[in-house]
Amino acid sequence: MRKLHKKVFEMLQMAAQRAAKNRDRRTFYVGAIGIRRDGTLVSSWNGSSRLPDRNAHAEYRLASKLDHGAIVYVARIKTGDWSLGLAKPCLACQKVLRSRKVKKIYYSIDENEYGVIEFDYS
Repeated sequence: MRKLHKKVFEMLQMAAQRAAKNRDRRTFYVGAIGIRRDGTLVSSWNGSSRLPDRNAHAEYRLASKLDHGAIVYVARIKTGDWSLGLAKPCLACQKVLRSRKVKKIYYSIDENEYGVIEFDYS
């Protein structure tokens, strides 16, 4: 766990804004922002599903838009108050992001901390 640095915090807030565009009725929303090697920003958010379905996860939906060396930011917000919550990607999402050769995944823990998952491909 690390204290939020300004750039990471800004990117997590951007992911939170993407999550907030979701309009269904849930207690939380997840948004993901990816930065591709060429600097292009791509985004996704969690879809709705009554059953546990990794295809509904923001990170999983984002993976197809990423390239080798991309960096991903994932934020979870609570409905109504926009406070950041724990957004660590599940193992299935980590696996698909790793298959896309993502370099790092930053995820929100709370308003003041974040976690990092780094992949080494050497």
